[in-house]
Amino acid sequence: MKNLRFVSAVLIAFVLGMGVSWSVLNKDTEKPYQAETRPEEEAVAELSLNKESQELINLKTAKTRLSVFKKSISVFGQIAQDAETSVHVVSPVTGTIVDAKAQIGSSVKKDEILCVVSKINGETSLREVKAPIAGIVIGAFAKVNDRVDTVSSIYTIADLTKLWATFEVYEKDIAEIKLGQKVSALSLAYPDQVFEGEIIFISPRVDETSHTIKVRAIVDNKDMMLKLGMFVSGDIISEGREKYLSVPADAVQTIGDDKIIFLKTGDNKFAIRKIKVKAETKEDIFIEDVYSQEENTQMREGDEVAVEGAFLLKSELLKGELEGE
Repeated sequence: MKNLRFVSAVLIAFVLGMGVSWSVLNKDTEKPYQAETRPEEEAVAELSLNKESQELINLKTAKTRLSVFKKSISVFGQIAQDAETSVHVVSPVTGTIVDAKAQIGSSVKKDEILCVVSKINGETSLREVKAPIAGIVIGAFAKVNDRVDTVSSIYTIADLTKLWATFEVYEKDIAEIKLGQKVSALSLAYPDQVFEGEIIFISPRVDETSHTIKVRAIVDNKDMMLKLGMFVSGDIISEGREKYLSVPADAVQTIGDDKIIFLKTGDNKFAIRKIKVKAETKEDIFIEDVYSQEENTQMREGDEVAVEGAFLLKSELLKGELEGE
């Protein structure tokens, strides 16, 4: 598949040669976006690509966005053995169970009848024991003909639509962890299913053996897929304070040690911009600096950059440089 894609790219690039022209920009003082360092630059080319060629490679653009960088911290952990919300059900009267409707594993609704108790002390009235919450019966401690009182638990019902997950965080990452941060959890049993959660507790203690800190998250389990005690991995999302221009990851191309993007400057023109990457995720790349030889080259939110088809533009760029040697 990769070989086929490569061959297709070469063929399209060959055809593009008829619709591509180059111009070399004059050397001038660099104009960085947020310059801290300004490395030496060679002359930068501008690519002109006619409409027919853009359609041929299915060229698509996207607008730059000014956004806060979100760092992902990978962690491993386990779903707690206890549910976040669970209740113990007792009989309202002392008596004997004459009918048990609920069993371990039963899914019950709030106010659903769990069992029926015959009141003692000479009275013959029957009392229904109802579920105080909706959930799953995870404990059943009495059966028909057993005597019950108003203190001992008959059932335990847990709401498993939200579960606790405990993760281990390394010391080097703990400064990035805050209450309320979002967590995306994954399980080996359901590798394509993401379970969203939120940090609700950060332990004040460092484990002496692993030198990790335990953090607890409450995780959504509305489809009842996660099980108590199941192992999970997670990504804790940490947001920074500064805002940076970001572009889709596919917009950024690599040439040697340089990262470049193709900035759309006209209907048929794309200027090459060398960038310094602040950080990157699977979807986006955050730009710390932009370098160019042109005047007035600062990039702004809303600028258009080539995304789909950017690889073929890079091929044309390299081809143009080789022909110019």
